[in-house]
Amino acid sequence: MLHAISFVTVMVIANCAYAADALPPYGKLTVTEDLIRREIVRLGGDWESGEKPKLVSFIGDKFESRHFEMLTHVPTLESFYVDTCAIDEFAMACLSQIHQLERLDIVQCKLEPKSLSLLRGHRELKVIFFDSVFISDQLMTELAKFQNLRKIVFADCKGITQEQLSTLKAALLSVKIE
Repeated sequence: MLHAISFVTVMVIANCAYAADALPPYGKLTVTEDLIRREIVRLGGDWESGEKPKLVSFIGDKFESRHFEMLTHVPTLESFYVDTCAIDEFAMACLSQIHQLERLDIVQCKLEPKSLSLLRGHRELKVIFFDSVFISDQLMTELAKFQNLRKIVFADCKGITQEQLSTLKAALLSVKIE
């Protein structure tokens, strides 16, 4: 069973990397201009000067999983904010390639809990902020494995029980949980 899960994870990451290689360069925003104009993507920093953004925001239900491929072109990304988007395993595989990511904000998103495991090895990831997200038992189980985190915030989230919070706090003694 473990080999099957690892194989699927490798395939998703490989597919994301392959798809990203086929895209035109993002240096002059050639692919993202329309998304920025429609206020679906927000970039921090001056992209056209050659400086990579430290913050990227994906906003709105028009934003699709396949758009996460653009994240493979911003390896210096420190903070990622996603609002009202579906986050599936493909999207998380693309996000997992950002090794400098320190903060992840997930707001009103449909999140596949098992996909979160793709970020577990990121030593730089210190804060995960959930706002208005349904928190399932499976998601809490995945979060309990994030030993490098410093802080997890649950704001207006549904599905959380006191028992789940107690279990999470016991598993992550050094993590501040709000």
